[in-house]
Order: sequence, then C-alpha cells, then structure tokens
Amino acid sequence: MKLALPLRKRQSIFNLFKFLNRRQTAMADQEMDTTAYLMKSPANKARLLEAMKDIESGNHIFSRDLTDL
Repeated sequence: MKLALPLRKRQSIFNLFKFLNRRQTAMADQEMDTTAYLMKSPANKARLLEAMKDIESGNHIFSRDLTDL
C-alpha cells in the first residue's frame, strides 16, 4: 500500500525511522559492551555463565511480586 504524502512528510517519517534505528543499534552496542566488560574477569565470567545455565534449565528461578521489593 502506498501513501500519497507530501515530500516533507515522507522525509520526516524517514528521518524518524533513521533516528529510531540508530538508537536501537546504539543500545544493542552498549549492551554488548557491558557484557564484554563483565566477561573480562574470570570470576565474573564463571558467575555469568552459571547464571545463564540456570536460566536455560529453570534452576534457581524465583518469581517475585514487585510490591514485595
């Protein structure tokens, strides 16, 4: 489906999509930087990998109600 929009509106929408895409990419890069930083320490790496295994297997997972915190 094509929309017949004036050029300025199309450019505004396109610029919005570009902005949102850059923001999402920046957030993903920041998450990877944090993970890489935490994985530098052998002790942290072991804890993170163990936690990932626990999550995948369902071990040590507890539900919490936010009102209890």
